[in-house]
Amino acid sequence: MPKIDAQLGIRLTKDLKVRLERQARSEMKSVSALVVQVMEEYLTSKGNGKKE
Repeated sequence: MPKIDAQLGIRLTKDLKVRLERQARSEMKSVSALVVQVMEEYLTSKGNGKKE
């Protein structure tokens, strides 16, 4: 995983936060790591993957 060097603050529902925490725990990841993974996969699927 690349070095994380920027922050993004977001607001979300309590339910979504609980669900993210539950999923992250089940994958033995932090919520941040899970969100980064999900966003990377989403952007790649939309054709906006990493530029090399």
